[in-house]
Amino acid sequence: MHDPIQFKKQDDIATITVNRAEASNRLTNPMALALAAALDRACGCRVILLRAEGADFCLGREIEPPAPGAGVNALDVLRDDAGPIVTLYEALRRCDQPIIGLVNGRAWGIGLVLAAVCDLTIAAEGSSFRLRELDRGIPPCIAMAPLLDRMPVKTIAHLVYTADEVDTQWALAAGVLSQICAADQLEAQGRAAAERLIGFPSDAVKAVKQYLASAPRFNESNAVLYGASLLGNVLGSR
Repeated sequence: MHDPIQFKKQDDIATITVNRAEASNRLTNPMALALAAALDRACGCRVILLRAEGADFCLGREIEPPAPGAGVNALDVLRDDAGPIVTLYEALRRCDQPIIGLVNGRAWGIGLVLAAVCDLTIAAEGSSFRLRELDRGIPPCIAMAPLLDRMPVKTIAHLVYTADEVDTQWALAAGVLSQICAADQLEAQGRAAAERLIGFPSDAVKAVKQYLASAPRFNESNAVLYGASLLGNVLGSR
């Protein structure tokens, strides 16, 4: 049995690979927890590369909603459905280094969310994105939560209400992606982006990540003051 979440560290770059290609990299609850653990394990690295083996990045979660009349209560759902994803989201928020996502093939459901929450996301031409939970009777509120400060509300609503499959150009315009490249250049582009980030001072890169994580929620005046504070801390500590 191979490990569905693989971790490799080389110099200052941690590479986390979703490796369940035989199931289109659908994320099980144990995989979500293992991915969270891998992100925490990368805390000493300068950059994280998040990638997947096979033809698809991630086709969503491998979990079915309870059947009507199954007697499942809200606490069961919170534990078995929401809990592992909340743990994964918390691990993503704890990362103070840039995460570069490398997307190939279909990034649906949690796959789309993972693509969107990376700090830089490079997708291969021909990749596609979809939130199809309403087709299965699931309100994808947990999936939408990390998208709220990255995409316009009506853009999220379009994805959810139509359950349409969208292409890379749509995802780039919507703010899911940073860059599109040829499929055979995906790994090289990701490595080049990681090397470029490592060439910058670490404290400056971390300050940028901290700013982008918080400042969009501030009004303009407070965002400027927060930026000035981070700048002072970085330059004053050298």
